[in-house]
Amino acid sequence: MEIRKAVTKDSSEIATVHVNSWRTTYQSLIPDDYLASLDVQIREARWRKSLEEGNTIFVIVNDENKIVGFANGGKNRNKNYHYDSELYAIYLLEEAQKQGGGKQLIGQIAEHLLEEGFQSMLVWVLNGNPAAHFYEHFLPARIAEEEVTIGGKTLKETAFGWDDLNLLLTNK
Repeated sequence: MEIRKAVTKDSSEIATVHVNSWRTTYQSLIPDDYLASLDVQIREARWRKSLEEGNTIFVIVNDENKIVGFANGGKNRNKNYHYDSELYAIYLLEEAQKQGGGKQLIGQIAEHLLEEGFQSMLVWVLNGNPAAHFYEHFLPARIAEEEVTIGGKTLKETAFGWDDLNLLLTNK
């Protein structure tokens, strides 16, 4: 597997990974009708716009040069916490999980954020997400828990944080 920066033409594959990973990862947490309603074309338009605006997204491609995962991050959107950056998304297709790609992606995001002048990072993880242990491997602090409504269902999500992105990189 290889990691590279995404380009605009990747937006369709990124959207497909996004929708399919939600459907497999959150199938027991989020209502089925909501997951079924996720639209690849709508997601593609959002990811295309993000790339056109200059946002950095990293993709992981398999041996057939197919995108099987992606991640992005940037300035922390939640001013209630002191972390200056945020991991916005990291998703891998089910068949690409548990092969080291997620660790590579989070490392790439951390390195990119450091290059952009950020020092710390926060990520929100839906409680019950079977991949939650993935983040714990990197030894984050458990920061907060908040409610979020998805598909008409109220769920909880936990914020994990790293005060020093360099420490996150040493734990990958």
